Amino acid sequence: MTGNTAFDDRVAIWAVRYCLGRMTYVSGECATWVVRHWPRLSQETRNCIRRDVDDAFADDDKARTRGDQFKPLGWDCDRREWERVRALWRPE
Repeated sequence: MTGNTAFDDRVAIWAVRYCLGRMTYVSGECATWVVRHWPRLSQETRNCIRRDVDDAFADDDKARTRGDQFKPLGWDCDRREWERVRALWRPE
């Protein structure tokens, strides 16, 4: 990332929020970008992304437990992409 770091970080947050729950290739593309650029993001931005992803997982877990048709993280393949992001702070 170059230029205005604060703007770059905001764009990263916007991208994650847009991509969470999408059922297309964009989930994987966004997850790959976040993993690649994670060390360059400010701590504040990482905290925000972490919160958003953790919240989405909590909602997705509840939906799957209930057997809901709609799942907040999308299909299983989309969820696996976000698991790569979550592994940045939750190594298993």
